Amino acid sequence: MTTEKKLTGYPSIDKPWLKYYSEEAINAVTPKCSIYENIYNSNKNNLSDVALMFFGKKITYKTLFEEIEKAAKAFVSCGVKCEDNVVICAPAMPETVYSILALNKLGANAVMINPLFSEEQLVARISETEAKVLIVANELYTRVEMVIKKTSIKTVVSCPAVNSLGAVVKMLKKVKKIPGTVTYNDFIKNGKKVSVNNAQYRPNRPAIMVYSSGTTGASKGIQLTNDSINNTIKEGVQIGFEWQRGDRWFSQIPVWFSTGICAQTLVPLKYGITIILEPLYDFELFYEHIIKYKPNFMITACGLLDYLMTKQPYNEAYKEFKFLCAGGEYVTPAAEKKYNDWLKANGNNYGFFKGYGMCECGGTVTASSPKSNETGSAGIPTPNVIVSAFDLVTGKELKYGERGEIRVLTDSRMSGYFKNSTATNEYFKEDEQGRIWACTGDIGYVKEDGSVYVDGRISSSYKNQNDETIYLFDIERAVLDIEKVRQCKAVVSEINGMKTHVAHVALVDGVNTSEVLKEVKIHCEKKLLANHLPTLVKVYNSALPVSASGKLDVAKMENDTSDLIEF
Repeated sequence: MTTEKKLTGYPSIDKPWLKYYSEEAINAVTPKCSIYENIYNSNKNNLSDVALMFFGKKITYKTLFEEIEKAAKAFVSCGVKCEDNVVICAPAMPETVYSILALNKLGANAVMINPLFSEEQLVARISETEAKVLIVANELYTRVEMVIKKTSIKTVVSCPAVNSLGAVVKMLKKVKKIPGTVTYNDFIKNGKKVSVNNAQYRPNRPAIMVYSSGTTGASKGIQLTNDSINNTIKEGVQIGFEWQRGDRWFSQIPVWFSTGICAQTLVPLKYGITIILEPLYDFELFYEHIIKYKPNFMITACGLLDYLMTKQPYNEAYKEFKFLCAGGEYVTPAAEKKYNDWLKANGNNYGFFKGYGMCECGGTVTASSPKSNETGSAGIPTPNVIVSAFDLVTGKELKYGERGEIRVLTDSRMSGYFKNSTATNEYFKEDEQGRIWACTGDIGYVKEDGSVYVDGRISSSYKNQNDETIYLFDIERAVLDIEKVRQCKAVVSEINGMKTHVAHVALVDGVNTSEVLKEVKIHCEKKLLANHLPTLVKVYNSALPVSASGKLDVAKMENDTSDLIEF
């Protein structure tokens, strides 16, 4: 462990989080090789271990590497070369993993397209890659059918989600060939006589591209490299959990997000952890598989935890979690306590953890661990990541506890936004030492113990009629302090020709609405500045509206000014 030293007050200099890490973790080196070689080298002597589990089917590392080799030959047979782009529109199924790592073996770039994009977005994103080959799950084909002819795609390989489960299952599921496409199995057969070699390592070669959501403008390609992802893989194991070969990771975040493909697929594979692939985002299916397979690791949304607690509060499966983590959303202290109490009641002494990250930084930036898990925080930076807050006006680093834009120094960062140097230059800022900071667009602060606190997006604000900046996330946090409020989203709406903020809330079942709103008002008057007080509220019977992307439908809430309640 590192020794204590006098603090300067600046997180980037003090790096107080390092006291939680071993010298081995701090000095770990990122391997200079492809992602495929990194994973192969770690598992070549344990080929009988299970790499993937898919609806009960166990796929060993031996089979994994054999299938990757077959897929690599198939890609070469249809003209894919080193550094070509190949588009993949498929969920977490074995063939998706084979394809990504086969392309990486060849030095090609796997472009992970979000099937929830609009047709216009899909055409624009696929066209700019100039890709000739598309791998698509049969179940998602209708999402791209009208898009293909408007792009450079020449070969479409279709694969049903149940393909690896065998002919009988495909017959029972009534799988049919999609006209104009090559089936995945025929695609593999076409490469039988081809020979392939591992592409020679080149620093910062493109490896996997994911996309921003596009909810605040045009979606952007986030280009990750072998080096950035290998760094994510290295950092992932250093957090401080009891990783053991043969543990089980429940993979339910879609693979077209960097957390889905990096943190919950490539990281576990590197360390011999079995990945339970989940191609469908379905809480009932998740519940069934968690009870059946008893996973040790899972990154998820709080909604699933609430579902599990309601569906079956007590089960021996919950005791098996070593790392049950929520990321990408604010977890109230009350909710955090609720989850910890639930786990403890099930004999789980590890507890509930949180994390923070973004695709541009490879997924994970901070995570809580058994050694540092402060209530309300997003954890501490991983060993070789630096996080600090910067003044929004001067751009200068702030001291502990001072709120500003969260910026990140990490070798896991993207090489840039694909074919968008303007956006790339806006996202990265170089300091006087030549270090490249990722400007997250989030407001937060760092405490003296190294814990990072994320308040919300800078863009989640507006100027009122007095030209005062109103931070909507401050309103949300205050409202969510009341335990009887289950959800809160503050949005800006035009009421009587004037912009104002409205708190949209969903309450806990069975509570008295008027009593809860009275409690909210009293609390907000104590906690918020006068100009931040919510004066208009809209209450929902069940949950706040959600868009097709799975995120809260902010636009719908902004435009819905019916049934507003005045405080």
